[in-house]
Amino acid sequence: MHLVKEGKFMDKIEATLLTESDKYSIQINSEPKIIIPISDDNANAVKSAFNKLIEQLQKGKFSISLTDQEDKGLFYYVANEYIEQLNGELSDVYDNMEQYGFIEKPE
Repeated sequence: MHLVKEGKFMDKIEATLLTESDKYSIQINSEPKIIIPISDDNANAVKSAFNKLIEQLQKGKFSISLTDQEDKGLFYYVANEYIEQLNGELSDVYDNMEQYGFIEKPE
């Protein structure tokens, strides 16, 4: 899906909330899939996820949205807020990458 922002198309990537036992993660349904743990403290997994997102930013700006769920428990709202904050950070990083020429130009 594409969104129009400032005259440019922006890809929209869906994410889902994963629940395994008592652990919650956000799965960003890109290629490859990116998993961000939100219920445990795993700095290396978060760092790896951000590195993959930054690599994807080189190909173009995108926005992440959490798919709707029937059971909207606490972690659904935590994940939704996390993604909102993440989108803001990714937008800022993209703007900086564009300013310094780190964005791949389409052929």
